[in-house]
Amino acid sequence: MSAIKKLSESTYTFLALIDHTLDDIESLCHLDNGHDRRVPCYGLGPLENVPLEILQMILLRLDIRSMTQFRRVNRRARLVVDHIPQYKQIVLHAPASIRGCLSLRSGFSFSCQDLYDKLRTAECDSCGDFGGYLYLVTCRRVCFLCFTEKADYLPLLRSDVIRKFGLRSEHLAKLPSFKSVPGRYSSRGIKCHRRLTLFDHSAAREAGIFVHGDSNSMKQYASESLAKRIEIHQSRNARSTGGVKPPRLPRSEESFDGFSSNPIRFMGIIRAPVLDTRTAIPQWGFHCTACKPHHYGRPLHWRRKFTKDSYRNHIRECGEIIDGKHKHE
Repeated sequence: MSAIKKLSESTYTFLALIDHTLDDIESLCHLDNGHDRRVPCYGLGPLENVPLEILQMILLRLDIRSMTQFRRVNRRARLVVDHIPQYKQIVLHAPASIRGCLSLRSGFSFSCQDLYDKLRTAECDSCGDFGGYLYLVTCRRVCFLCFTEKADYLPLLRSDVIRKFGLRSEHLAKLPSFKSVPGRYSSRGIKCHRRLTLFDHSAAREAGIFVHGDSNSMKQYASESLAKRIEIHQSRNARSTGGVKPPRLPRSEESFDGFSSNPIRFMGIIRAPVLDTRTAIPQWGFHCTACKPHHYGRPLHWRRKFTKDSYRNHIRECGEIIDGKHKHE
């Protein structure tokens, strides 16, 4: 049988499963764009003297939450923001990115322009594959394999940041963080009821290295701090009397991750198309049919997605598709 020649015959766009990322949560903050069409009664005060194009350029450079707060001032402010071309494209094709930022109380560390630029980027920031998701904590384009496997996309609890990187409470205030939204997460649909305060792993690690001077010093400090806490625990345990529950032993090892089954990895993630400004059609990438039989290693992993160009490279690397399988000549 001859090799498949048409792209449409050898690829498919969506999987028949739900990843349960943040955008699958129904209780996300809703947007009111287009709901109020009344003519504004009030202006923007001195800002009315600023040329509209300049004002919109300034607003684009504001972080997501600040721009949203400006939009809430009055109907005139809402009109100005809603007519920013980049913002209109985001709301039209990737509204979950704005809804997610507002629901997570994140979006302080990147601007609307940053978000728009990232939505126009197809490649995963970590590996270069097609990235069908956004990590909303720091606005990074990412693929499924990277956000479920790499430490950079595993948000940490406050206690883990302090223990792992030897940071103090005053250091945490400057780190990118978010408040999780209760709901189901991961392909297993694990129900999470509590709102957790979670910190960006990469930023916390960099802060720890900055505070302690280098990676080795940071690890040594964290190890010594843990040893002291264990010593204190043992001392208290030795003094405890009968009938009194002994204090809990400080955790000395990493929490079980679970990777693609870990709900915490999905709490700051949304599915996000690539905005193609040439066609004005959002691109979701596509999977390879020959990799569909659940291969679990690159380059044949069934969760990988491609653009037209990267798919050609995939075929050159793995072989043409014959009888539903990659065949090297």
